[in-house]
Amino acid sequence: MAVVTVVGSSGMTVQVTVEGARMQTLASSYATQILNASNRGDLTSVDLVNGSNASPSSNGSVIQGVITTGGAFSVQGNYTNLIIGSQGAPLGSTAQNTPVSPLSAPVTVDGTGITASNLSVMAGTTAGTSFYAGNYNGTFVATMGNNLFDGSNHKGNWTIATGDGNDTIIAANGVNNIRAGDGQNVITLGSGTNFVGSEGQDTITGVENSSDTVTLLGGNSIVTLKSNSLVVDSALSGSQISVGINSTVFGGTGSTVNFTGSTGTIAGAIGDTISAAGNLQVYHGSDQAISVSGALQFISGTGNTSINAGLGTIWGANDLHANVNTSGLALFTANQPSTTGSQYIDASSSKGTLEAWTGAGNNTVIGTSGSDHFVFGTQFDGSNGDSFATVTGGDGAANTFGVLAGHNGGDITITDFGSAAGNMFFMYNYKPADADQAVKNLLATATVAGGNTTLQLDNNMKVTFLGVTDLKASNIVIS
Repeated sequence: MAVVTVVGSSGMTVQVTVEGARMQTLASSYATQILNASNRGDLTSVDLVNGSNASPSSNGSVIQGVITTGGAFSVQGNYTNLIIGSQGAPLGSTAQNTPVSPLSAPVTVDGTGITASNLSVMAGTTAGTSFYAGNYNGTFVATMGNNLFDGSNHKGNWTIATGDGNDTIIAANGVNNIRAGDGQNVITLGSGTNFVGSEGQDTITGVENSSDTVTLLGGNSIVTLKSNSLVVDSALSGSQISVGINSTVFGGTGSTVNFTGSTGTIAGAIGDTISAAGNLQVYHGSDQAISVSGALQFISGTGNTSINAGLGTIWGANDLHANVNTSGLALFTANQPSTTGSQYIDASSSKGTLEAWTGAGNNTVIGTSGSDHFVFGTQFDGSNGDSFATVTGGDGAANTFGVLAGHNGGDITITDFGSAAGNMFFMYNYKPADADQAVKNLLATATVAGGNTTLQLDNNMKVTFLGVTDLKASNIVIS
């Protein structure tokens, strides 16, 4: 721990004990402000007593109240600064910067009667400081102990920073910049605009009619925010996060995230469990468990992923292994630009239907029991390599499998073409002069081996129908 010396009253100094570089920087900035005011003759500094303290008459622009003992203080008038710490040596003496024991008694300050437009509070007591703010702007820095800042039912723009204790912060209604240190902090936000940096294991609660941005650094926190919120989850341990409509969450490692409104976005989460009452966009991330009541847009996610949604649009990325369950349509497109890795989609438990577009690389797709649609060898920007796909349509309703003109090459395997009556293989946008003849020409390429049939398509693509030895023209359409 370090000590910062501040100009006090009656020729004395006040020492504030600080923990960590951030607290030292803030305390040093306060000390410099007071020293500069003293040097230019613009400082009035008075000792405060337990009970009521009216501001002194002064022509100076900086009026500082000094507290070096524990107790309850009420402050009224035009105070611009409050310093709470231990009594130091005389100003200018050789002992000025010699450390003394920190103030160890609790301090309570009722600042609701202050009339200045801006107040700066610097507090350092091991037993903690409780400060009640009024309708003005300010800075509150508490370097140690368990502290309380209460701006409830008041208006003001505040910068609030606390040390490593278990602090309680009730923000005013306004623009608040809050940085809580290590510890188990309780932070209640007001209406307006709030920015919170959370280093501890905190409980953070927001209200409607506000715009809240919370950055989690410590993890193991509980965050409950309302509409138009942003959470940046940079912690390496998971938190419980709930946000309202039109909110966004970035990052997260093992967090539980709940979107309570009709829209939301999450990006870059690792191992998160995610739920949404409405529609949700999920960007990037890995190994996520996602449950969405409305429509899901899943973009470039990877790893072992569980998807439950009303509707789902899935843009795949390398090494995606997804189990998909939708009540309506799930649309899967295999490749984002320059993506050619392996992808696995299993929609066998889905109550809806699947439309799957395979691309370059190795794709495995298992359909639903509904009527699914599979398109092979799709060309995507920067991902035009050969397509190696193994697909299972499911044994329920009839499915369609096929290609579009201009498809990539590759090797396609359909595992269960014969399992559902009415399954069809298509080749669209070819526009043959004689469709029946085109089908006959395609069947002429067939080879049967090991109980399977393989067709040779254009662009060096092969399609193998497992368990099929009597592929018929009625199973194929070319248009």
